[in-house]
Amino acid sequence: MKRAAVVGIVAGAAVAVAATGAVAWILLRPASADDVARDYLAALTEGDWEAIDGMRADRLADDAEQIVADAFVGAAGYAQEPLILTVGEERDGRVDVEATAEIDGSSRDILFTLTRVGSDWKLAGEDYLASLTVRAAIEDGTTLPAVRIGDAVAPTETAVALLPAVYDIGPAPSGVLEGGAVIGVSNDEPATVEVAASFSPDAAAQAQEQLDAHVESCTRASAEVPAHCGLIVPWQADLAELERIAFRVERLPEVTLSPTGTSFDATGGIVVATAHGLRRDGTPGSFTYRADDWALRGSIRFSGDEMVLAVR
Repeated sequence: MKRAAVVGIVAGAAVAVAATGAVAWILLRPASADDVARDYLAALTEGDWEAIDGMRADRLADDAEQIVADAFVGAAGYAQEPLILTVGEERDGRVDVEATAEIDGSSRDILFTLTRVGSDWKLAGEDYLASLTVRAAIEDGTTLPAVRIGDAVAPTETAVALLPAVYDIGPAPSGVLEGGAVIGVSNDEPATVEVAASFSPDAAAQAQEQLDAHVESCTRASAEVPAHCGLIVPWQADLAELERIAFRVERLPEVTLSPTGTSFDATGGIVVATAHGLRRDGTPGSFTYRADDWALRGSIRFSGDEMVLAVR
């Protein structure tokens, strides 16, 4: 009886092991192309960049990689109600998938190819990405070199790769310029959008901060009159040799930006300069000069997400 009991226990254990092996086989079975296609579309609807990133077989160039990730994470909306239409036959380790989804209120095709990478299926190449070209300018003025797409800063006048989604497009720098557009994109056809920009209410204050920093560097004690500072100190009329100029700012020039975004004027400043040196007879002397109309002027340049004032 004891022997029979032992045999029964062993047999039961063997069944349990067999059952466990079957379960493990099911869990470890590689996902099919159909599974990966559904997972990709689900990630598009959920805005799950990490999941999509893990499905990609190839990387983009560094700048493009940053744009597609940041834009998608900051997208205004995602694909809805995706539907797989066809999953093609496997040919040379590749499967073409056709699907549809609602993007920004319109039914759009979403097309992609899956490729075998080891035992897994991955998004192949770059064909799963949409293409968007943005043109942006300040009215009657500066053409902008960059815009914001979601959370990404992207170049204008060139096709940018994006995942199918809905994107807010705004001029860059975003704190200085306002205006924009919203567009839904997919990889069924290239998209183009134009953005009309204007200065935001905060633009002048940001420009003023930049100019104030420049003025601070201009008015440090110096052995010569600093260039590109709008300063004229006629020390030659009173001194034969200049040793040092000390400045005192009584009122900062106030910045006005041109509506076209091409230039600025900073006017209404008051500055006092005291020149120290040798008189014509060789004795030490100092003379003070005052300007009640101190002004600086120059051009405006936009670079990526920055506005740069260039003082003439």
